[in-house]
Amino acid sequence: MSDLLKAASENDTLRRCMENLLTITTLPETGTGESAADIGNSLLNALAEILDVDFLFLRITPGNGQPTVEIARIPAGEGFSHAAELSAFLSQGLGDVGSEWPQFANLRSDNAEYVTVQQYLGIHRSIGVLVAGSRQTSFPSEQDRLVLHVAANQVAGVLSEVLRLGLDASGAAVKAHNRIVDAIPVMAWSTLPDGTADFFNGHFLSYLGVTTEQASGWGWAAALHPDDAESLKAVWIEMLASGRAGEAEARLRRWDGEYRWFLFRANPLFADDASIARWYGTNTDIDDRKRAEEGLRRSAAFLAQGQRLTETGSVWWRPATEEIVWSDEAYRVAGYPTTQIPTVDLMLGRCHPEDLPQVSSLVMRAMQDGEDMELEHRLLMPDGKVKYVYVVLQNIGSDPSDPEFIGAVSDITDRKIAEERLRRSEVLLAEGQRISRTGTFSWKVDTDEITFSKELNRIFGFEPETVVDFNKITERVFEEDLPLLAKKMADVRQGGDNPDYEIRLFVGGQVKHVRVVGRIVRLFDDTTECVGAIQDVSAQRVAELARDKLRTELAQVARVMSLGRMAASIAHEVNQPLSGIITNANTSLRMLSATPPNIQGAIETARRTIRDANRAAEVIARLRRLFKRGVTVVEPVDLNEAAREVISLLSNDMQRGRISVDVELSAALPLVAGDRVQLQQVIMNFLRNSIDAMAGVSPGSRNIAVRTAPVGTKEVHLTVEDTGAGLGTTDIARLFDEFHTTKLDGTGIGLSVSRSIIEGHGGAIWAERNPAGGAIFGFSLPIQASSDDPAAGAEADHP
Repeated sequence: MSDLLKAASENDTLRRCMENLLTITTLPETGTGESAADIGNSLLNALAEILDVDFLFLRITPGNGQPTVEIARIPAGEGFSHAAELSAFLSQGLGDVGSEWPQFANLRSDNAEYVTVQQYLGIHRSIGVLVAGSRQTSFPSEQDRLVLHVAANQVAGVLSEVLRLGLDASGAAVKAHNRIVDAIPVMAWSTLPDGTADFFNGHFLSYLGVTTEQASGWGWAAALHPDDAESLKAVWIEMLASGRAGEAEARLRRWDGEYRWFLFRANPLFADDASIARWYGTNTDIDDRKRAEEGLRRSAAFLAQGQRLTETGSVWWRPATEEIVWSDEAYRVAGYPTTQIPTVDLMLGRCHPEDLPQVSSLVMRAMQDGEDMELEHRLLMPDGKVKYVYVVLQNIGSDPSDPEFIGAVSDITDRKIAEERLRRSEVLLAEGQRISRTGTFSWKVDTDEITFSKELNRIFGFEPETVVDFNKITERVFEEDLPLLAKKMADVRQGGDNPDYEIRLFVGGQVKHVRVVGRIVRLFDDTTECVGAIQDVSAQRVAELARDKLRTELAQVARVMSLGRMAASIAHEVNQPLSGIITNANTSLRMLSATPPNIQGAIETARRTIRDANRAAEVIARLRRLFKRGVTVVEPVDLNEAAREVISLLSNDMQRGRISVDVELSAALPLVAGDRVQLQQVIMNFLRNSIDAMAGVSPGSRNIAVRTAPVGTKEVHLTVEDTGAGLGTTDIARLFDEFHTTKLDGTGIGLSVSRSIIEGHGGAIWAERNPAGGAIFGFSLPIQASSDDPAAGAEADHP
């Protein structure tokens, strides 16, 4: 019994399958005369009755510019609301090109997984594709595949015939419409009411290099420039929402990757019920216009910037019509607001009164004869400032009786001021060079091109326009100085430091001493230039020689002037041994005259006489050395011993002035190299000044301290410190100048000579105020480098 039932069931299934196949095979007859969409709908209606599936989808791609037809059968609650949504789902899972979809596939949506079967329509899959999808794992069965295969073949035959014979009711109109649209020299397109594109003319597709299938929907938007996509989308959304026509500009990528600007325009097509049936639009290539606009904008910006930087405005003037056009910079130069209408009177209104006659005459000749204008004149601004302008006007008109001028007006105030400053600077420089006897030069080391200033030509004895070269220069240089000049030039050629040296010239039978100072400059072309100055220092050298001679004489005068003041001290020093000699001689005579003679006493007295005579001779010798005029003798000098001798000479003066003396001489003072007598003269000057400074000080407060000490390993110091009247408001920096004195009866040469002596020994001299009252004078001298006994010197005195 079960076998009979099973057989009956299978026979029933086979019967239904045969009925279904019979229904499908009648499609070519029932579809004759209908449109492709009607045939597709009939097919899907039949399949929906035959197959137990969740959705059916048919895509028909007629080609030849005809729009793609997409039809779907979707039960309620399946998750897809219309054919476009199902098409997007299939494209996402299978790809954009239907002819490339696989025959079987598993696709997953948000809440379901489908098994799909794809059957292709037409030879080479050229007409379209039929898709059936189900969530049942048993799908597709053999019967399902057979039904779908037969259905695809049957409907493909019908569609091929319909499309070939043009029996589609709308086919002829579509073809005619498409031919017209393709002939329009713009990119044309249309969309559904929701903005989804469904048609593109040939220009659009060939520009993008895509098929209708690839561009449909929103596929074309992939060609938008990334910077323009959002702005275009915003405009399109606003148009869809308002239902009003609109336009926007955006860039589209051509098939070869180049972007060009297009003007997108769209208009709605309204149905009888006032709803929007479709949108139609065009894309017009405006890239050349955009580039021209950008170039024009950039040129205008460059012109405005150039005029601002150069302070030059543009002018156009047609006298016959009294039309005048100024650029913004021309307004700024003239000092008028841009709202002011330019006129000839306005042009002349700013003209300086002294220049107005000349400018008016040129303007009248330009108006009457069309003559070009070129002149410089001044403007008198409302605030009283004067501005210099340079005006150029050129007649470009073809009719002599109707001139037309274009030109420019430049603010040259800064240039005129700079020219005046330069002229004044050149005058001042030339005058300064003449007064200071200093000329300037330029030597281009790589080419040996030499340029002399006017004053330098005068110094060398050249004519003003002489072309100077090294032969002419060496002819003027002393032969003994030529090696020095050659060495300095070689140093410069080898990239040495900036030169600074002196040479002698022989010009017009006279000797000139000149100082050369240069500066090495590396130029932009990688060449070297030596620029500098040469000063005629002949008068300075003569003055220096006279000064040195005068210093020597002043030193001698200072020594002689000290003689009177030292006379009492010398007399005291000499009288003591002379008195002793006389006393001892008389004593010796008495001892020899006694009976019997006191021989031993007379001998001892004679020895004392000899001692006192030697003391007197030493005083005289010391005095002769002090006032002797002759060549400086440089020898090792013990400053301690030299200071003791001077203190001994002046001890009588200090006793008379009731001045106490503190002598603090270093026990290990190194020797110095110098002239003993000259150094003693400096010490004597210090002590004399200290003695004089304490004349007005109470006797109990009069004190002089003489100190010596080594400082480091290179020099020794000697200072004389007193408690006298001090330096007060005296300018310490001038104390050592010639003839500068703070004493009523002073000559102002003592400290000046002292400075010359110390500096001549390579040392330094100074003065400072004593914090305890009084003054401190001192000097430093370098230690004798070859001294064998750096510790030479007597033990410190402690009176």
